[in-house]
Amino acid sequence: MKKQTIIICAAAVCLALMPVAGYSLPVSGAGMNGGSFTGSIDIVYGNDNSLNAAGPWLTISLTNTSAKDNLFISGYALPGRDISEIDSVGTGHTWSDRQSLSIANRSISVESMLSGFVVLFSDRSGQLIDKAPVAVPEPSTMLLLGFGLLAVGAGLRKRS
Repeated sequence: MKKQTIIICAAAVCLALMPVAGYSLPVSGAGMNGGSFTGSIDIVYGNDNSLNAAGPWLTISLTNTSAKDNLFISGYALPGRDISEIDSVGTGHTWSDRQSLSIANRSISVESMLSGFVVLFSDRSGQLIDKAPVAVPEPSTMLLLGFGLLAVGAGLRKRS
């Protein structure tokens, strides 16, 4: 009984500490030639007080975490769209911006935008060196499911 109580308490603490909803989805990725990044992405609609225009906006923040100092974030590509070039972002630096989305469909989610989102890396001369696709983070629901199965397994083991 004591082990089951400890497992239930651990699951409750995890639920209390994990955010259920957030304003932006954390993203990260690594390429084949050493380019890596972390950041966040979100879709904000025009009724947000920080934006005066109607329609959805994609807000992106990218931090260059490449192991090589000569790799710069130089752009990104959204699924089904052209490449967006940005000013070079060196290792350890962060770039943030927003862009208007031509879609007005409120059913579009950040998760659907991540499928095919790629960050581009170049050298000092602007030559494309690496592409790093977004590694979609595992949802916290999978962790919750794992804790639930662990508690059920512990309960069944105790009975036998």
